[in-house]
Amino acid sequence: MRGFIRFLGIILIAAALVLIFWQNIRAYFTDSVNNKMIAAYEKKDAAPQVNQLEKWITKTEPEKLKLKKNMLGYLKIPAADINEPLLKGPATQANLKNGVTLVEQGEKLTEQNVAIAGHRVEGAGIRFNYLDRVRKGDKIILMTRQGEKTYKIYNIFNVNPSEVNVLDEHKGKPQELTLITCESYNPATLLFEKRMIVKARIVKEA
Repeated sequence: MRGFIRFLGIILIAAALVLIFWQNIRAYFTDSVNNKMIAAYEKKDAAPQVNQLEKWITKTEPEKLKLKKNMLGYLKIPAADINEPLLKGPATQANLKNGVTLVEQGEKLTEQNVAIAGHRVEGAGIRFNYLDRVRKGDKIILMTRQGEKTYKIYNIFNVNPSEVNVLDEHKGKPQELTLITCESYNPATLLFEKRMIVKARIVKEA
């Protein structure tokens, strides 16, 4: 009986530790899956080697993405500790669960205004959760098989979900990124009432 009580105590302590550090655990495993997706993309593999534990903890399904067809590259924002796979649009829940994504169907990285969406509700340090750490002047790096592009953030603001003019193209202007994520969660309605917008203009292409 004592042995059973001791065993039960160990299980309860272990469960409590997992609950306390769950966000850190998810962030760690999500980083691991992201790195595997990026490595698979760079090697032109069909899919990353992700085990069942990683998929269960991160709630991702990268094997269903068909990386050769759907992954465009990856997005790095050093100031916000963001290093995320970038997927083709549209911004479906499957894409948002596995990385960040172009907003619209058929959108290309050659357009003047490239709109990229990412979740903030996946947990601390996951997807665009830390996007609110960026400031004007911070750099965003877009890595693809065609090369590296560097952008500098020039504006950060919030809009209502209906204000889709932030996606408009401005022909003749320098290329820019428009990063979009949820903002201003209202616990009464269980909705995010605003969208955070980060605008960045291209400064270097390699």
